[in-house]
Amino acid sequence: MATIYLTLSAKSDTNPQKEIRMRFKHGKIDQQARTNIFIPAEHWNGEAQKITVPNIRLRTSEKKELYNYLTAQSEKLNTLKAKVHTLFNESDRSTITPDWLKILIDRFNFPEKYAPIIETPEVITLFQYIEIFIKDAPNRIVKNTGRSVSDDVVKQYRMTQRKLKEHAESIGKTDFEFSEMNQSFYNAFIAFMQAVPYAQNYIGKHVRVLKTFLNAATTQGYNTDLKYKDFRVHIEDIDNVYLNETELQQIKDTDLSQKPHLDRVRDWFLLLAWTASRFSDLEKITKANIEDGYFNFRQKKTATKVKIPVYSVVREIFEKYGYILPKPISNQRFNEHIKEVCKIAGINSNATMDKTVGGKIVTEDFEKWEHVSSHTGRRSFCTNMFLREVYTTQTIMAISGHKTEKSFMKYIKVTQHQHAEIMKKGWEKSI
Repeated sequence: MATIYLTLSAKSDTNPQKEIRMRFKHGKIDQQARTNIFIPAEHWNGEAQKITVPNIRLRTSEKKELYNYLTAQSEKLNTLKAKVHTLFNESDRSTITPDWLKILIDRFNFPEKYAPIIETPEVITLFQYIEIFIKDAPNRIVKNTGRSVSDDVVKQYRMTQRKLKEHAESIGKTDFEFSEMNQSFYNAFIAFMQAVPYAQNYIGKHVRVLKTFLNAATTQGYNTDLKYKDFRVHIEDIDNVYLNETELQQIKDTDLSQKPHLDRVRDWFLLLAWTASRFSDLEKITKANIEDGYFNFRQKKTATKVKIPVYSVVREIFEKYGYILPKPISNQRFNEHIKEVCKIAGINSNATMDKTVGGKIVTEDFEKWEHVSSHTGRRSFCTNMFLREVYTTQTIMAISGHKTEKSFMKYIKVTQHQHAEIMKKGWEKSI
């Protein structure tokens, strides 16, 4: 059993106050230390090992002061004893060092010496912080996926960084303070982007990334001004094109034997259009991921695990290449070439698109091939399967990897007329 012994210092000096010393014993542990508690020698009871507080009527201020002092010292001593017992009982015996008691009492008397040092972040500017944030990006983990930040996300960070620097240059500045991240800055940045002019969704993307920078700076203590919380990210639904099943067949039947690079792009696009995959997952559409007639893999963007049936068109493409598909090219080059493929295939029906550019709604007339991209394949799959009216939304979402019906319904491209036709057929079946 741990035992505490208290004695009064026997040091002979002219000081009327004597220090109480503590000795702690438990088995082989035997340590002594000064307590930094001083009292007049006549008020120490050596036999009882405690401070004696006189029970007297306090008639003078001097006696009252002595009474209060001794009471406070007695309470401090009792608290220290209890602290020693508690920390010893809670400790790992193997961690008890020869200075354990001395350090414990020193922490008790001077806790400020042992308080954790909180480093105050140095004052840095917005662009200085963004550079630190981007360089550290590969070391961060995305909460939703548990994976490192992707190269594509880092590229988006860099793009927003460039736009912010272009804005600064346009108004004769080289940087911004965090205190400047207010509504006036927001209005000026939006006006700068609209003047280029950029589309609303493009601007909204950069505002979203800017808020990512500022949120991180706030969390890390570099930014204390929260006016940026009011920055609105404006995103609008755009009438992006999709290709119906007739048009996909039209692309499949086009002779591209004299242009092998376009032939490969056509095949990659058809894989996307019949698997609902993103371009970033194209490299996962391989023989190694086929099992019992299904592709099984985890999507790169969301880490969602999907199981996709191997459609006949997909099987034909695999057989064409002996189940070893060509290595994909960059997304940018793919988007350039697939437009050329669709133009050759005659995907040239006229279409219109309303979108906000430079802060104003504009209507763009175009031929369909002009707006086909890698993402058109995935969008075409979802829309075509929805229009077949034989699959539930949940079934299509299970293939595409969409997690909410709201995001899925915004994603597919079904016109009001097509919705009306679906409802009309449903009514006719019920009659």
